[in-house]
Formats: sequence, structure tokens, C-alpha cells
Amino acid sequence: MPICFDVYIFPREQEFEGEKTFLQLIELFENTSIPLTHRWDSFKIHGTELNRYVFESSKINTTEEIRKYFSRPRRKQPQKYSVGTGLLSNPADLASEEFPDAIAVDVGAWDSDYQYKHHDGYAQIGFFRYYTYWTTHHLPNGDPDPENEAVYERLKYLRTLITEVIEQLDPKSIKVFSDTGWQVPFNSHFTYFANPEVLLEDLEQIRAIFTGETVWNKDAPSFAEYDGPKMSFALNDRRTSEERERLWTSFRDWLPRLPALTPAMISEVWRLEPRQDGLQVSRTENGGALVFGSDNFMNTFVDQVYLEALELAGLYQTED
Repeated sequence: MPICFDVYIFPREQEFEGEKTFLQLIELFENTSIPLTHRWDSFKIHGTELNRYVFESSKINTTEEIRKYFSRPRRKQPQKYSVGTGLLSNPADLASEEFPDAIAVDVGAWDSDYQYKHHDGYAQIGFFRYYTYWTTHHLPNGDPDPENEAVYERLKYLRTLITEVIEQLDPKSIKVFSDTGWQVPFNSHFTYFANPEVLLEDLEQIRAIFTGETVWNKDAPSFAEYDGPKMSFALNDRRTSEERERLWTSFRDWLPRLPALTPAMISEVWRLEPRQDGLQVSRTENGGALVFGSDNFMNTFVDQVYLEALELAGLYQTED
């Protein structure tokens, strides 16, 4: 099925300005190498009350107009900034009232002390529109869906866009979450780690979930025992029930090895060949890594890179 998803961008510093990040993102969309046209619409500044806007306009629809707005004197308070756009596969679609090939996108960033950010990070790019496919399929007779060629093209553009985000913002991490599960590290389809320490931080978050130190929401199931029906969304509905149980069991068995894991071991994991289950790891020039669950990465997850790191830590413990 087509899915909606978000590209979550995490900062290197605890204090950050949403305005600066927001302007960097819209500049990125203006200058992206992706061969898709776009138009801005629905520019909003969110106030301190949920779903209330300090400013909202559908008439400010160029990057220059948005920049001009930020040059005005105004009252400063913690805020979130967002603007909608539609990525279009053909410039001619701009003259049409309907965009059958459009991908609805929301670009947003927020201040570090913004009250209603709901999650960690400082920016996100949301992709919507349910008739746009991002996952590959097979027909009932087993043949590949002809739409798959377009899916791979979209995934290629997404990889390019995320690479450009890294170059523009130099973030600590980027994670791609679909709307079919919790937004936690093992449910990411694609993760950028600026350095091995970021992967260690992710594993600490996973450990806290499994021990109950972190409760995702008031309805979150306990991870002390495996409960398939209650954990289906937490462990992502796009996994099969067998895959979810195997994932839970693997983390339960290997998380006790986390104290022995070091950044050097993680770097070693990033160099491992051959990969298990189609996992792809590409090193970046700044010492980080881009990790994909597979070539058609919206079909898969990056959880294996965490388990490989824990497994390697266990091997070092055994040798000691």
C-alpha cells in the first residue's frame, strides 16, 4: 500500500533556532538537484497553543516572500515554522488544476524550546498523498508490479534529497519513519549517523524502551514480555508477526551487551561485508554512515545495524 512518511532531522546541539533551520530547508528545495518542480503554499507559524497559528498565509508562496517575512520586526517566542509544497513530476502539471503525479510535502522546523514539537529533533519533511507509491509490490501471480520502476525512481530522488539535507544542515542524525509504527530507531527505513556515538545513543533509547524507563505513550505496552497484538504498531505493522517477535527476542537477548559496545566496534560493524538481509551501509567523508534496510528501503528497516553492533560487543565480551 502507499504510505505517508516523515524525514526526521536531529541537531548536533541542544539549543537551536527553528527560523535558521527553516530558511536553510526552503533554500535546499529551491536549489535541489532532484528533477522535480515545486510550488510553495500555506506558510504557517505555529504559536504556543496547539493548532493555533501566529501567522498563516496562502499568499506567501515564493522563497523570496518567505525570506522577506522573516526580515520584519516581530515578537519573538518559541515557534514552529512550516510550509507546504507539492513536488511535481512534470512542469506542465503546474498549469493543471489536478496533479495526478504530485507528492504533497510539508517542510517544518521549530525552536529548541517550542512546547508542542512532540518529538526530538529540530526539523522534518513530511511526504503525503496516498496514491503515490513508495514501496515495491508484486502482482497476485508473482510478477513485479509495473509501478515498481516509478517507485525506484522516487526512492532515488529521496536518497538524493537526504544527502543534500546532510550537506546543508550537517545534522547529528536523520531517520525516515513511515506512519505504520512508532518513531523509534529500529523502525527507521533509512538512518544517517554523523558518527558512531549517535548509534550508541539510539541503542540507549532502545534499551530504555525495553526496560520501561521510556514509555512512548499512556497506551504503550510493556516490553517485559512479548505480546504480539499489543506490540504490532510499536514494532511496526509493515513487519510480519514473525518478524516482530524475532526483533523483540533479538533485542531482549543482546541489549545486556550494550555496556561493552564502543564507537570503535560500531565503526567495525559499518565495514562488515557481506551484509545480512540486504542491509546497505555507505560511509560518508565526515566519518558518518548512511544505512538503508535494502535498495528498496521503504520495504525494509535498519534494525540489523543495531543488532550487529550488539552481537559484536557480545563476541568481544566472550573473548575477554
